[in-house]
Amino acid sequence: MKRYTTILLLALLTAACSKHVGEVAATGYGTLGVEAECMQVVDARTRAYVELPAGNYSVPEVAELGLRVESADPEYDFAQEWETLESYDPANDWLWATLYTVILFDGTEYRGAKASVEGVDMPYFEGRARLRVVAGIEPSPVHVTVKVANTIVRIVFTERFKGYFANGAKFTLTTDAGNEFAVNHTAGAKEKATYFYVRPARFTIEGEATKQAPSPTLPPQTVKFAATVNAAPEAGTLYTYTFDISDAGSTDEVIFTLNDDPIRTEIIDEELNDKAKPDPKHATAAISTNRRHSNGTATPTLPAIPATFAVSADSATR
Repeated sequence: MKRYTTILLLALLTAACSKHVGEVAATGYGTLGVEAECMQVVDARTRAYVELPAGNYSVPEVAELGLRVESADPEYDFAQEWETLESYDPANDWLWATLYTVILFDGTEYRGAKASVEGVDMPYFEGRARLRVVAGIEPSPVHVTVKVANTIVRIVFTERFKGYFANGAKFTLTTDAGNEFAVNHTAGAKEKATYFYVRPARFTIEGEATKQAPSPTLPPQTVKFAATVNAAPEAGTLYTYTFDISDAGSTDEVIFTLNDDPIRTEIIDEELNDKAKPDPKHATAAISTNRRHSNGTATPTLPAIPATFAVSADSATR
């Protein structure tokens, strides 16, 4: 979805004033012509872009975006905001002919992605561009692309994961701002994909999942996983963490991957009944000593097929 607008910001030309800016001598005030588009997408590393799904929010009209103009000239101190792009008054709000950064943002007061409100369906839109305003009534053109500037986090459980942990899963996304968001899977339920819009700062994902009861007389085992940490997420980036169970046949190794690269391996400790017997089909070689009997003694695990529990994160960037 794209919305376009062009606005001409007119100012008076004051020939009596002059200022040397960098290597360019500028005289008086100039005009600013802004062309902009607002998009609910993030660019992907592996494809053109990813369009975010519609949610309980609306993509702002470009003319309704807030406007902030900051001087990019170290010798000229200037910063000013307008509630909307179209509220700029060319008769009173003149721009000295120099270098500027033009920022269009979601809202009536600039806060930036690092101070944005966090939550589900809480996108923050922002775009910026740099230009030199030239003295005169001819507009100095600038194009601003406004896109989602939050970090977006999505957590997905595959059908294999849901089948293996048949009694559900409970995970928590904790942000650097101290907000916590629950991401749960309930047995038999169909969950809708949820996108969390958070600040581009450190976040962690922690949780546990409960397997199916091994027998009517034994309780189901709950597996608690170590935290998955993203210490420096990027703004305007979608991170999709996928929790999966390998179809290799065993679940002793828990492998966590980020962007298809393994980042750590965990071992699932599995409680066994004293009377439990190994499946003779897998009695080939022991690959772990982390299973234990209920009396506390450890015995080798017999399945020889290496299986993985994988957490992968695909990211798409602005």
